[in-house]
Amino acid sequence: MDIWNEEEVRKSFLSESEGGRRWIWFELSDSSIKFLDQRFLPHQELWVECFDERDVARAIKDMVVRGAPAIGIAAAFGFVYGMKKRFKEKGKINFSDFLEIKEIILNTRPTAYNLKKAVDDMEKAFLNSHNDNIIDNLEQKARDIWFSDYISCYLIGQNGADLVPDNGFVFTICNTGALATGGWGTAFSVIRTAKQKGKDFIVIVMETRPYLQGARLTTWELIKNKIDFRLITDSSSTFLMSKYRNSCVITGADRILRNGRTSNKIGTLMLSVSAKHFSIPFYVCAPRTTIDVFSEDIPIEQRSDDEVKYVFGKQIAPSDCKAINYSFDITEPELISAIITEDGIFRYPYSFT
Repeated sequence: MDIWNEEEVRKSFLSESEGGRRWIWFELSDSSIKFLDQRFLPHQELWVECFDERDVARAIKDMVVRGAPAIGIAAAFGFVYGMKKRFKEKGKINFSDFLEIKEIILNTRPTAYNLKKAVDDMEKAFLNSHNDNIIDNLEQKARDIWFSDYISCYLIGQNGADLVPDNGFVFTICNTGALATGGWGTAFSVIRTAKQKGKDFIVIVMETRPYLQGARLTTWELIKNKIDFRLITDSSSTFLMSKYRNSCVITGADRILRNGRTSNKIGTLMLSVSAKHFSIPFYVCAPRTTIDVFSEDIPIEQRSDDEVKYVFGKQIAPSDCKAINYSFDITEPELISAIITEDGIFRYPYSFT
């Protein structure tokens, strides 16, 4: 990785975020946070305004906001605006208010570890506050979580760019870019940085059923960054690996256990097994905030049948059809060639602390 200067990265952050006021998927004001509704991209850019933790929790659960780092950032600001609203209504706030918000935020999406990490960080900030600076401290901590993710995304890109094959192909799933993080992405940051360094390659984007984050969001970001790509159906990925051997797979992660066991968007396990069969490197990119060194297992979210049976409100399956709709799967560590974080490149066997 090139030597980096934190002050220069901070200047870049302040410039790109308009002084820490907005990012590609959210905008801050004194009384609310607005989220770009990612369910309607790329055809419509609609914004959802949230005034308290219930609004933010709904935005997370309904996937207005998605992507593990982005969920953590949104959750942190959920505390800020929840406490602001309570203070405005009651003229005071206390720890019981915080705990009410905590319960609401935690009961949104269980798989992404960044959510729990952000909640824990916000609780520490509250407990280290005095009565007259609680909201200021919470807001500063939320901004710190955002900026920390921006730095992590930058470093992940710098650390991983050399792993991208020149004149080859990069398979990826879901969306791991600026829309999913507080910076320029996890796996997407590696792709973007490799392009900036002059590498020539084509990104193979899985459509990523049922929410089509690859087809809708990753393609949108690749076009904005002028990076060559091809969109594919999820089921064609294995066949294309058999044809494109000068390739790698780069994915994000929603939770990584200390032994490297990784949960990510459903379909990631399929990619890892295929990559192993064809001797194609399989890389996972995530900030340290995604690594859970305490848990032994990963809760896997199941969502509504309707997400499989409907596409953009149009029914595609019989009404009495039952569906299985896991949002994530689990990739075993021996299938992962390397895990790329802001701290460097880690290879199997993994032992995070």
